[in-house]
Amino acid sequence: MQSSPRYRNYVLFILFITYILNYVDRQLMTILLEPIKQEFGASDTAMGFLTGFAFALFYATLGIPVARLADRWSRRNVIAISITIWSGMTALCAAASTFTQLALLRIGVGVGEAGGTPPSHSLIASYFPPEQRSTALSLHATGTHFGILIGMLGGAVIAEAYGWRMAFIVFGIPGVLVGILLALTVKEPPKLGPPPTSRFADDMKTLIHLPAFALIAMAGALTGLSGYGLGAWSPSLLIRIHELSLVEAGLLLGGVGTIAGIIGAIAGGLLCDRLVQRDHRWQLWLPALGALASAPMMLAFVLWPESHYWQIGDIKVPVAMLFMFAGGILSSLWIGPTYAAIQSAAPAFLRTQASALFLFAFNLIGLGLGPLVVGFASDLLQASYGIYGLRYAMPQAQSIRHWMS
Repeated sequence: MQSSPRYRNYVLFILFITYILNYVDRQLMTILLEPIKQEFGASDTAMGFLTGFAFALFYATLGIPVARLADRWSRRNVIAISITIWSGMTALCAAASTFTQLALLRIGVGVGEAGGTPPSHSLIASYFPPEQRSTALSLHATGTHFGILIGMLGGAVIAEAYGWRMAFIVFGIPGVLVGILLALTVKEPPKLGPPPTSRFADDMKTLIHLPAFALIAMAGALTGLSGYGLGAWSPSLLIRIHELSLVEAGLLLGGVGTIAGIIGAIAGGLLCDRLVQRDHRWQLWLPALGALASAPMMLAFVLWPESHYWQIGDIKVPVAMLFMFAGGILSSLWIGPTYAAIQSAAPAFLRTQASALFLFAFNLIGLGLGPLVVGFASDLLQASYGIYGLRYAMPQAQSIRHWMS
């Protein structure tokens, strides 16, 4: 689509804000695991289910039919409706009086968020030419890290001052306003190529047979398994083993994760756009190298002794956070190049569904099973290792990715 650089950057900015809210609403549950667990008396396995599978099953499964709707109708409208739904459901989590009610509301958040990311990727691909897509998609992807920072730190501060329920209200309401702004100011660009008149099964067959698509999806799923498993339980690791407060854990993980993730995502996009001018295979080589190099860094973060730390003012900073920072940079290199490879390989009229199919594997296995596997392993190991069971449960997810790489 022919549009001024200023306007397409505006579209990227609005989608970036939408992505921030997407991850804030996910991340809130992560930082609030401990107070919610205590109030409802839930096990680590139950909390892993609440954080991962309860959300991911509907998020990943509905992503594909919603993406098909976006390809046939309007990507802009689908995003606007979706953010309104997931933000409303987030706010309603504050009213949950039982664990079951909270689980159902988190399912509602997953239903809404199913229409967020794939249509956004497709819109960005329509507005930006191929030689700028890795960078544009990497900049968009940094929204996840800002979302982590805001969700971790903001959620911890609000929960400690006003209780965990208020955090859901504060971060749920703004999404409705962003949805209205997006619907009123973002134009739906025309889709190039023939309309998707084929059957759903035929579209899926076309996408699965794209060069290397199945392998990219498998690699993304394994990366998500370790990433979500580690990310969901990192606050609990710092609170239980390193004896940090809720606010300290939120500040450190939010700050370190955001800075490292932004550096890695932007560097990955810029570097890839340069490297692909020599060889397009760098869109896959760079993510693979980053994922492989990050595994030992994340293992060091999990296993580094809690007796090693710095006292900076009133804040206790574990030395392990150095490895989290390095691993965060390396593990973020894959985002922009991988999404750009999928968008460039897919037919223009199937781009939203291509992104959704990739995210189906990434989120169902990664987000769905990652937190659940670690929580289940933690419960199994708790009898033998006490609070350290969580520490020894985490490397299992990391080792899967390192072995498969």
